[in-house]
Amino acid sequence: MAEKQRQRQAAAAVREQARLQREVERAQRASDRARAQAGRQEARDLAAAEKEAKRAHIDAQEARAEAMNAELKDLLAEIDGLLAATLEVDDYVDLNDLRQGYDHPAFTSKYEERIPAPEPIAAPPEPVFTPPEPLKGMSALFGKKKHAAEVQAARAEFDRTQASWREEVGHIPARQLAQLTAHQEAEQERKARLAADRERYERESREREAKVDEQNAELDELIAGLARGEASAVDLYVDIVLGNSVYPEGIHVGVEHEFDDSAKEIRLTMSIPQPAQLPTVREYKYVKAKDEIVGAHQTLKEQRERYTHFLSSVALRTLHEVWEADRDGKVQSISLVVGVDHIDPALGVETVTPLLAVAVPRDDFLKIDLSRATPMESLKYLKASVSKDPHGLKPVQELPGVKG
Repeated sequence: MAEKQRQRQAAAAVREQARLQREVERAQRASDRARAQAGRQEARDLAAAEKEAKRAHIDAQEARAEAMNAELKDLLAEIDGLLAATLEVDDYVDLNDLRQGYDHPAFTSKYEERIPAPEPIAAPPEPVFTPPEPLKGMSALFGKKKHAAEVQAARAEFDRTQASWREEVGHIPARQLAQLTAHQEAEQERKARLAADRERYERESREREAKVDEQNAELDELIAGLARGEASAVDLYVDIVLGNSVYPEGIHVGVEHEFDDSAKEIRLTMSIPQPAQLPTVREYKYVKAKDEIVGAHQTLKEQRERYTHFLSSVALRTLHEVWEADRDGKVQSISLVVGVDHIDPALGVETVTPLLAVAVPRDDFLKIDLSRATPMESLKYLKASVSKDPHGLKPVQELPGVKG
């Protein structure tokens, strides 16, 4: 029976072991299935994420191309509208508006606030003698001697405490005086530093006022010289006027001038950008296949027409700005040459090629209504010499001038 019992137990153990093994295998298969499913889900998620990232990149590139087109459109509109833009503003400069006033910053100093007085040193409370508790009951009969000794010891300790207190209190007046003295010295130092800051502020204010007075005196001298028609004053006034002439960003136009007071003529020499320095792209597009933003270029005809229009606009704009600003008629004629600084392709040296030259009496120019006129026709009316191919940097053959 014992052997049979042992065999049954062994068989049960084998069955249990087999059951456990099956459970392990079943769990392992479930785990493998779960991992496989998770892998497939992760792959789907990764693919979805990559697809979304690609879509977002395409959207960003298209938006970038759109922004570049908007910027290009604005720039081309500014270049094409150079003349119209100046007609919308009054180029006259009232020199009195340049007069400056005193603009002083508010005085500040970290020493403005008074140093708070310290809390006064107070005497500690005087000690009070507290005798031992009186004896009661049987202790009163048999402990008198001991109690008397305790009273005597307490009295001695109190005497020592009181003596120490008196000594401390005796030092308080000197400590209070030292405290007061230190505060007064700190206050004196603060006031001295505050006075130094104020003196420095007043000195700087005087320097600012002297500079403003000097600039205003120079302005008064300019106004008086301009009224007298002095060449240097007229030159400086024209410099201020043309300095207010705003061109599109990245488009630099240089100008030099000299006023001949005997002829009442101002001679202007202007330098404009080379043709390649103006935008040559008509539109930007995003090409998905190459993942690039590429520019579709203007035709050569468009570039030539735009550059010629730009040249004529700069010339007429400058003439207009000078004469609109010159309300008192100090300038009776303008001799203008517009050219380009570049490298001579034949010699490889820096050179200046004149593309437009015109000499204009004031009365002839004021007959033109620039808001309705065609720039090139206006230049023909003014007998201007204009390059037959400005875009190709072909120079003009004649440089006319007006004398008197």
